[in-house]
Amino acid sequence: MTTSTLTEARQVGKVANLRAAGTTTIAGAVAMLVGTAFWGASGTDLEAALEDGTVGDYLTDVAANGTVLSANLGFWILGIVLLGIGGTMLSTHGNPDSPATSVVRFAFSAGPAASIVFFSIWLGMVVGLAPAHVAGQQVVGTAVALGYAVTIADSVATVLIVAVGAASIAVAGRDTWVPQWLFRWGMLAAVLGGVAMIPVVSGAPAPLGLPVVPVGLGFMLASGIVAVRHNR
Repeated sequence: MTTSTLTEARQVGKVANLRAAGTTTIAGAVAMLVGTAFWGASGTDLEAALEDGTVGDYLTDVAANGTVLSANLGFWILGIVLLGIGGTMLSTHGNPDSPATSVVRFAFSAGPAASIVFFSIWLGMVVGLAPAHVAGQQVVGTAVALGYAVTIADSVATVLIVAVGAASIAVAGRDTWVPQWLFRWGMLAAVLGGVAMIPVVSGAPAPLGLPVVPVGLGFMLASGIVAVRHNR
């Protein structure tokens, strides 16, 4: 095999790997969106219940929508695993000497790992605490404590994945496969990620953290599409 043929084969393999990374990232983003649709269909809101002091009512509603919420959290767990794999795979196609590449790998390792834990705890509230509350057991205090832990962890992991991780992908891949418009999108996600942390550290209204979710998740979906179509 000649040097030029070997180089061409490596390039083809690199493009194929980038497309695989993009496909995995797209699948993860879609799974997260499906999970969000199930969450919306349930009509429940843990953060609102904590703010209003209505966790008992929340548990009653959760018990009535256990199947829907189980699907919600199941898709979120699947989605976060796929996003972790996809984001890590994308990191191998950026500038290997950029500090952003190391940040990508950290964000898409630590974020999904933490998310699996707190999503599982949340699922435990759905299948364990909610039925126990309806049966008359005194579990509201436990639900409040776990609810705060879950929502705080959710906020931090969300920022880590769809803000820090997204921005780092944009920076690391800027000179290789990330176009300028996608880079700017990643920078917007980073700014909104900073805004999303304000409620966590100051007790400000939780809605401040909402914009980073569609922007950051949209970035992940768009980056997957760009990766799949790269050099096509």
